[in-house]
Amino acid sequence: MNIRLKYGEVYKEFVLPDKNILGILEMQHVDAVSEPENHISEQLHNPISTPTLKDLINKKKPKNIVVIVSDITRPGPFALLLKIMLKELISDGITKENTHIVIANGTHRKMTEKEMRYHYGDWVIDNFSIENHDCRADDLVHVGTMRSGNELHINKRVSEADFLITIGIISPHYFAGFSGGRKSILPGICGYETIRQNHSNIVHDYASLGNVGDDNKIHLEMSEAAEMVGVDFTVQAILNEKKELVRCFAGALDEAFYEGVKYFKDRNSIKFSEKSDAVIVSAGGYPKDLNFYQSQKALNATIDLVKPGGTIVLIAECRNNIEQDEMEKELRNADSIDELLVVDQKKIQIGGHRAFATGRLLKQADILVVSKMDPELVKAVHFTPVASVEEAFEFITRKEGKNFTCYIVPSGGMFFPLEITE
Repeated sequence: MNIRLKYGEVYKEFVLPDKNILGILEMQHVDAVSEPENHISEQLHNPISTPTLKDLINKKKPKNIVVIVSDITRPGPFALLLKIMLKELISDGITKENTHIVIANGTHRKMTEKEMRYHYGDWVIDNFSIENHDCRADDLVHVGTMRSGNELHINKRVSEADFLITIGIISPHYFAGFSGGRKSILPGICGYETIRQNHSNIVHDYASLGNVGDDNKIHLEMSEAAEMVGVDFTVQAILNEKKELVRCFAGALDEAFYEGVKYFKDRNSIKFSEKSDAVIVSAGGYPKDLNFYQSQKALNATIDLVKPGGTIVLIAECRNNIEQDEMEKELRNADSIDELLVVDQKKIQIGGHRAFATGRLLKQADILVVSKMDPELVKAVHFTPVASVEEAFEFITRKEGKNFTCYIVPSGGMFFPLEITE
């Protein structure tokens, strides 16, 4: 069978015998909404569990509106979402001068202007003030103390808003359960230490893909932070495998988020009943595979597909290498995989939490990486570099024999597996 998997802005193409393919696992295709502008506007005018945006604006008469939007690591139709949302505000009498956009970078690097124009559109950049959140800024504002004892420090611009809107994408997340919703606040616009303490809970079993239940303390604290900050309105989007808009959920933050999560689970859970010898997974192409830090999420999403001791082949361009200094440092400094798993939760830094998660992955499977990264860098962080998918097949064949079984996952970044055990 001929296979094409996304790799940066191009594809990796290869042939794999049909006898080896246990299945090609991807979201069932859902057509993009045919008239996205009308759909978004309809959701704004028929919100979930809150008055319309216009009614809220008329009631609060805000003078300082802030819109929080996801950064470049969250692909989606943000240019369209922002344009419709901002034009709605303007039609309600809000001026451009009183409306500001804050990019929810969390601990990620700042976006360049070129990336902003690609992600949010020229109209937005040319007409509104937009700023990168800096989790280490000197002017972060202390909002209060959360139940865990974690101090909540947030972006100054956000703290000064008298009307706060968030725009996000709902997709599976390997320790918060799902991205979107409350994540625009924590980690999106919080201080480094606030984020660090929250993410350090990754060492617990409840921190897992798809878990937004009452036992996931990471998720619950994110929700608590959002409640303390106070979000007036949100728009949450669901995308198909082509990153096209399928559905929006607008309105009250929690209610819109949970309805979106339910929608995603009901329609996008990918069922499997048998574990395989190997998995070949693409992170999903640009911008999902800009760096290894983001690309690795595809491994967390697919690790349960492979037998213990099996093999995963990650296809991810990683043009910016790992792009998370702490993660790279922790991985390089560890003499063994076991050493990665011996951590003091109180000392885990951002990036270090991903090094811990990496250790868990590497204990379960051999992980081969097809990327643009220097092979010596890949080896230094305990992964196995391969120059091509064909070289990976040779590795698997030597290990498992010619009749190895393999799943193909075209988009690991949009993957939510559900094992059928009956």
